[in-house]
Amino acid sequence: MRVRNLLHWKPVREWPIWSFAFPAHCTFCSKQLADSDVLFCDKCWAELPRAQKIPGERLPKHVDWLHAGFSFREGGITREIVHALKFDGHTAVAVRMSRMLAGTIPSGFLQSGDVWVPVPLHWMRQGDRSFNQSELLCREMIELCGGKVVKLLKRVRNTPSQSGQGVKLRAANVKDAFRFTGREVPESVILVDDVVTTGATVSECARILKAQGVKTVRVLSFSHAE
Repeated sequence: MRVRNLLHWKPVREWPIWSFAFPAHCTFCSKQLADSDVLFCDKCWAELPRAQKIPGERLPKHVDWLHAGFSFREGGITREIVHALKFDGHTAVAVRMSRMLAGTIPSGFLQSGDVWVPVPLHWMRQGDRSFNQSELLCREMIELCGGKVVKLLKRVRNTPSQSGQGVKLRAANVKDAFRFTGREVPESVILVDDVVTTGATVSECARILKAQGVKTVRVLSFSHAE
């Protein structure tokens, strides 16, 4: 087990002698963590850079409204938090991520009767991680905002990683990668993801949903790559 992971392994950190000798520190700024903190300190959470509003002409195709809470930048705190959840398996940070995201949602974005839909992972990738980060965020969000989670989409093709790829290649990668699996077709959907980059994935998800009769697709993402 790497030293970094060992320092954040809760059973070990709860030993008084271990905590005295090796107090847990913020993964990003190295400040000593409070007992209630997970990986990142309050100061780092408070300084998350807000994402810019996405103008209508830049919306991904088939998406009616996209709201992202925070700016995702190389070397930034938002990226570290997303990667801690997504790649390092620190699922506890999803709770704080959701609380922070909920505080940024603009008036009118949420509507009664909304169905919350996580962007799905292919079963092979979800098997590797043992969780879907978008579904974790989705379920935390309904605890804060109300509504229900419905898995309307299934990922039927295990697409390669989108990292480092251009707009056209990203769109080609996810073309026909999803299938509608719902029993009923809601009028309005909130599609939830952890990070939106070019918007290719949420655009394809929205296309599939609207092809089945969904009238409105609003995308809620913890972060947006800028």
